[in-house]
Amino acid sequence: MFVPRPFLIALCLCLPLETVAAQNTAGIDPEALIERILAVEQTQREQLEDVTFDAEYVEREDKGDEGFVEKVRLVKTVYLKYVEDTVWYAEQYLDYYKDGELRSEEELQKEAKDRKDKKAKRKAQDISYPILKPFLPEQRAIYELEYLGVADERIDDLVCHHFRVSAKEPADSLINGDYYFEAEYFHLVRVDFSPSKLISKLMFKLKALDMSIRYEPTAEGFWLPRQFDVRGRGKAAFFIGVKFAGTEYYRNPQINTELDDSIFEVADGN
Repeated sequence: MFVPRPFLIALCLCLPLETVAAQNTAGIDPEALIERILAVEQTQREQLEDVTFDAEYVEREDKGDEGFVEKVRLVKTVYLKYVEDTVWYAEQYLDYYKDGELRSEEELQKEAKDRKDKKAKRKAQDISYPILKPFLPEQRAIYELEYLGVADERIDDLVCHHFRVSAKEPADSLINGDYYFEAEYFHLVRVDFSPSKLISKLMFKLKALDMSIRYEPTAEGFWLPRQFDVRGRGKAAFFIGVKFAGTEYYRNPQINTELDDSIFEVADGN
């Protein structure tokens, strides 16, 4: 019996998880998947106005044989506000621990300012970055998207579709990465990515920068970031080697609390 191809695509997208994992991935249309992924993201975006997280950043230093040892712990509040086609980001530093000791308010403010300045200079990404940007129709000309089928292993205990994204040209504003979308409702579960071109400045040159963001559903059904891992290697002034690793955790999301715009104006210095 002849079965129309559009029906086969729809059937593939609606199969139970274990069946999806076992089937021949050649039967899945990547473009249909991408359309579904973007539709799911758009639906969530239309329901979100703002999110406030309790956040904690832990920075570790490479100690050779000892491995990575905690050096800094920062307790923060992170704010996101969804405005038209962008997301505003702000953070408030609450506590600063160095080598396990709570530091003074003066040291906290100095550390906060230093980190914000470095973030701006290095064009560092945060969770406000539009991570699905390479999948948008207007971005497809500058990216290559490869569907690698259903991931061999579960990602955070979920059967996931795996896409690999590669920028066609090196640029510090573009990324390369591996994306994992859960196979039942097509939300992003994890993305492992890096800039397609590393920033190189007179006083600091990055040699490697690997990032990973993990997502999970809230009680309301929104899929939001829960963990952002960063690991890098570079050279500072006078050829001093630098290795670093950090993890930021996002907890207790408060959704649509009508955040005031002034929170973001102060953060941006406007």
